[in-house]
Amino acid sequence: MKKTINIWMQMLGFDKNDPDRGVARFLDRTGFVPDSVCALLFHADFVHLHRGMDEEYELFPDNCAYRAVLRNTERYRQAWTNYELRELIANLKEKGVDFYAGLMGIVLDNLYHQEWITDHPEIRANRLGIQKHVMCLKRFKDGSYYEDFFAKKLVETLVDYGCAGVHLSDAFCPADLIYRTDYSTDMVEQFTDHTGIILPPNVAATMGDDSAEATKLRQKYIWGEKRKEWIEFYQWRWAGFFKKVCDAVHAVGKQVWILGMYCTDPFETSYLYGFDCAKVMDAGVDCITANILPTSVYYGNPAREYFFHRMHLDLPLLRAQIGDRNMVSMLGIHDASEEWSMIDHAPVKVERDAYTITSFAGRNKDGGISSADGFFFCLGDGISRTQWSFIKERVDVGFETDPARSFSPMVLWSDEANSAMPAAYIETRRTSPHKQCLEIFKNGLLFGGALRTEFLDDSDEVVFAPNVDMLTDGERALLAARITPWVGTAPAGYDVEAFKPTYVFTDKQSDYPLTVFLCGAELDGDTEKALASAAEIVDNTPSRGDEPEVAMSALEGELPFRKLSKGFIKACVALLKRAAYVVYPVKCNHPMMAQKLKNGRERLFIYNEITNGYTTALVDSEAPITYANVASAFPVLPVKFVDREETTGYFDYSKAAKEGKCFQIKLPPDGVTIVDIERRV
Repeated sequence: MKKTINIWMQMLGFDKNDPDRGVARFLDRTGFVPDSVCALLFHADFVHLHRGMDEEYELFPDNCAYRAVLRNTERYRQAWTNYELRELIANLKEKGVDFYAGLMGIVLDNLYHQEWITDHPEIRANRLGIQKHVMCLKRFKDGSYYEDFFAKKLVETLVDYGCAGVHLSDAFCPADLIYRTDYSTDMVEQFTDHTGIILPPNVAATMGDDSAEATKLRQKYIWGEKRKEWIEFYQWRWAGFFKKVCDAVHAVGKQVWILGMYCTDPFETSYLYGFDCAKVMDAGVDCITANILPTSVYYGNPAREYFFHRMHLDLPLLRAQIGDRNMVSMLGIHDASEEWSMIDHAPVKVERDAYTITSFAGRNKDGGISSADGFFFCLGDGISRTQWSFIKERVDVGFETDPARSFSPMVLWSDEANSAMPAAYIETRRTSPHKQCLEIFKNGLLFGGALRTEFLDDSDEVVFAPNVDMLTDGERALLAARITPWVGTAPAGYDVEAFKPTYVFTDKQSDYPLTVFLCGAELDGDTEKALASAAEIVDNTPSRGDEPEVAMSALEGELPFRKLSKGFIKACVALLKRAAYVVYPVKCNHPMMAQKLKNGRERLFIYNEITNGYTTALVDSEAPITYANVASAFPVLPVKFVDREETTGYFDYSKAAKEGKCFQIKLPPDGVTIVDIERRV
């Protein structure tokens, strides 16, 4: 699939006073023609209160800028008319740029115009008695569904303006944390009608009362006793909503794009939001613009624990969940309304994010694929030509990453295990695959992507298989038959002997102990020492497994999981490094991800964990490296082949060796350097 560049931006990026409504000015700033522009028209009343095109009228201020913000770095908010917007869309199309109408379901309580929701308060989300945003799964007072009204009005709007489609985000998909929203009479009735669950008499007696007291009582019963069913109900409702919307929009030749997740892995998206991305894509959604915003989310609240891989790792897991359907990744660069700018204040992290998003590998029936089909820049207004040049250069490097396979371990993905994970978490709070991978990364090992179980037979990549007990019998049989080394985890006491492990390590300091085991490879001396050291680590860190039943979002903190002890994680790292080295005997003294590209070369992504300083990485190969070229924008000088580690002094490049088994390369602060190599093997 062609990799695309898509720009999410405010109307502030265009100028209505230009003859072409600002198209030429915008494209002059970007320096390239993007595949699409998604204008953040923001308020859903763009659709709700659409009046057709029989007469010209001004759009609402909160359609002309995100939350009607006063200005960005280019201009003050302008009062666009419906005719001027239609002209802009036509002019962009003439230049080859598709236009998507970007909508949120946030309510501003008539701050800038008389809002549609004011006359339809029954459609507002009920957050334990507090009325919030549009809740698009609800019904009107007459029993008809909001989605039927919305689909009809949406089609009219898209056709009248000539949009390529719609992009639905905050409060539309997903809406809110389902542990607290929405326990209104309407949603609980839909829930009981769908599931056949009969409410206890004291809970049933509250129906018809949507006060805080009544909704909290319904929440206590449903979230406490019927949580799994509540999650599955929401998944079903979201799929139904998008089936209606997509069928209507597709009938007029338009597309539906969605945000789909909030910096969450597929388990968190399901458990926290009752949202299954694969199911809504089955229902017809054309593209997910994955909300991967590790830097801007962290910078928005420095109190948040920050590990860039935590949110980046959501991407390959989502790719595995949805298969090879269209998915582009958000890249946070600037937002005038939310008042942050990574391109101004953390450009090296923008660079790292761009390289990392394009680095992960996946697989389909035709072979290796990239986890992302392109970018969805957030937001693209107010960016200078120089800044766009910086971004585009990094994107072009990233797009060159066309993986044939990963040399770094791939996380095994199972649809069945993912479906079973919410119930398992509810029962025991055991760690999810994402949580295990995150802790492993924090100890220095990078994963190269994710692999669906159906491709185990076609892949010779090292696999990390978390929670093998949750796989199907058939999936476990495929693992047992593998020749390529792999590492798995399972609850302590689970019989792993059928896999013929060469080494088994059990966590003895957890309240839900896991076993990690290696298959297909023998230990070497260094790994034996690392495992012996791991076994000696005393970890008195308390488990979070018994913390109160609050489903915290990824933007607020981490879900409470059972403890993974420090020694256990270090054992996982040692075994994964050993398995990876058997297959790909190249190592580095900094975290490194390695891919084989379809052009035959090997691409190394080498990360600097130091946030405020440069450092030097040492790459060591068993086979001679006959070619090494820096692919990233930094450093400018070539790699330095050495016989041993030399981190000081100057180097005469006129006398430099052209090949060798070991080289040094500079890493930017808190950044990543990319090197393409060839080895004589």
